[in-house]
Amino acid sequence: MNRQNDNLTWDKSHHSIFENFALDLNGFADAGSYPSDASQDVKYGLELQYKRLKDKKLKMKYGIVPRGLLQNSGSYGKQWSDDKYICRMEYRTCCLSRSIYRDNKKLYEKEQNSVFYQMITNAKNPSAVADELYSCPNCGAVSKIAVLQSGCPYCGTFFEMNELYPKVTNYFFIKDSGYTEKEIKRSIGKVIFPCIAFAIIAYVLYFLLAGSPEDGGEVTHIVTSTISGILGGTVCGAIGGYMIWAIIKLCSLFAEAGKSIPMLVNTAGSAGRFESFMKQYSPEFSYEYFSDKVVSMIKTIIFSERPDDLPYYGGGALGSRFQNVVESLYSGAVALKQYRVEGDYCYISTDVYLENLYDNGSRIHTNKETIRVELRKNIRRPIDFNFSIERIQCKSCGASFNAARMRNCPHCGTRYEIGDDDWMITKLN
Repeated sequence: MNRQNDNLTWDKSHHSIFENFALDLNGFADAGSYPSDASQDVKYGLELQYKRLKDKKLKMKYGIVPRGLLQNSGSYGKQWSDDKYICRMEYRTCCLSRSIYRDNKKLYEKEQNSVFYQMITNAKNPSAVADELYSCPNCGAVSKIAVLQSGCPYCGTFFEMNELYPKVTNYFFIKDSGYTEKEIKRSIGKVIFPCIAFAIIAYVLYFLLAGSPEDGGEVTHIVTSTISGILGGTVCGAIGGYMIWAIIKLCSLFAEAGKSIPMLVNTAGSAGRFESFMKQYSPEFSYEYFSDKVVSMIKTIIFSERPDDLPYYGGGALGSRFQNVVESLYSGAVALKQYRVEGDYCYISTDVYLENLYDNGSRIHTNKETIRVELRKNIRRPIDFNFSIERIQCKSCGASFNAARMRNCPHCGTRYEIGDDDWMITKLN
C-alpha cells in the first residue's frame, strides 16, 4: 500500500510509524478504518469525526502525498520527556487534498502543499511502564500493560510492547509556502508560455502592419515579419512573463503574510514566557506538549455529540455551536493571553487558531476561527505525558475504566472528575 508523487514514496515496508500513520489516515474518512499507530485518544477523536460525517450522510476523502524537500527523510522538532515517556515532533512535507461528497455529488475540494506534523510518544524503558494502564487495542478494556503482554483478561489477546508503543498522540497540517525546483518551473511555465504566445502574435501583427511589402515582395515581407515577431515575442514575452510571475508571487506572499499578522502578533513570545513560568513548577513542561493537549481536547469537544459529558470539559452547554463542523484543522498557533496561580492551581487563557469546515446542508464552507479557551491544572502534580481519559483508575475503588465513554465508574458508580490529573477546560468561546 503506498501513495506516491514524482517517484517519492511512502510505504509500510519502510517500517516508519510516520509513514504508516499517514497511509492509514488516507483511508479513515472514507471507510472509517482508524490508523493502527494512533493513540487511543487520537482514535477516539477520529471515531467522533467519522460518526459526524456519517450522520450527515457525507463522505470525505483524504489524499496525503509526499512532496518537497522533506518528503522521505523527514525532520525532527523539539523533544520532551518525563521519567517514563519520551515525546518527539516529526514532520515532513506533503500535498494534502480533501474532498467531501454527499450522494456522490462533490460539495468541497481543496488541495494545498503542507507540512505534516506528528507527535510520537514512546516508553523509555518497557519494564518501567509495566504497571501503567492501557486500553486493550482489541476489545478496549482497561488493564495494566504487563497484563496485556500476558494476555488480555477480557478477550485473551496477547500484545508485545512494540504493538503498544510508540504511538502518534496528535497530528496537524500547516500550509507550506515553499516550492520545489520542479514546482517553481511549472509555476513559471504557466505564466511565461501564454505571455510568449501573446507577445509573438502581437509582434508578428505589428511587423506585418508596420512594414511595407514593396521592397522584397509580399512573401518576403510575411516571412521576415514572422521571424522577427517570433524572435522579439519570445524574448520580450519570456522577460515580461517572468516579471508578471514574480509580481503575482510577491503579492501572494504579502497577502498571506497580511492574513497571518494578527496571529503572529498575538502569539509572539507566548511559548517562551509560559514555558519559563511553568518550569518553576514542572521542570519537564513543554509548550509544544501543552499546545498539543489543548488542540486535541478542543477537536474532541467539537465532534462530540455531548461535550458536557467529557471529563476535561466543564465550560457549560455549547448548544449547536459546533454541530455542523465536519472537519477541523489546526492552524499552528496557540497564543497565551494570560495566566495566574491561585493556591495549587494555574489558570490560563489562550487563543487557538483553527480552520473549520461547516456543512449547511447544501454546501461546505470554510471558516477561520479563533477560539478562546480557559483552562486550569494543579501545578503541584507532575505532568504525565501518557495521560489519557481512555484509561482511568477510579479514585474511590481503584477499578480501571474508559472515562471517554462513561463518566461514572462501572464498578462503584463514582463520578470521575479529572480534577488534579490533567488540564481541564473551564470555558470555551
